[in-house]
Amino acid sequence: MALTVQVDSIQKHGHDDSVIPPNVAEAVNFYQSKGILQGRSRILAANPARTVILGNFYFKYEKEPGECRIYPWYDRLFFKGHTSIECDPRVWSDIQSLIETRLGRPFGPGTTDIAAGVVSKP
Repeated sequence: MALTVQVDSIQKHGHDDSVIPPNVAEAVNFYQSKGILQGRSRILAANPARTVILGNFYFKYEKEPGECRIYPWYDRLFFKGHTSIECDPRVWSDIQSLIETRLGRPFGPGTTDIAAGVVSKP
């Protein structure tokens, strides 16, 4: 796998996605730390010789992005930070740039390659 992107990954019982397996060439983590659901702040490579961690990027929200209005009120109330990072266009723009850089060309609506299905903007 060339690239894995984690957006506000939450620790789940019996699962540990903080360690990126050696079959992944590059990995990046976007997270926030407000509210009930807080994203994992750091990912590590199981084998640093095979996997490059591109970064652990923290996003802070004083107010939710306008794009969050499409989410149900209870998500915006109870999971404010988690919902904010999910619908933040800055995060999705950063992800799109990472993918386009690795592909060597833009992707998105109207493209027909499989990479266009990797990321969907909310």
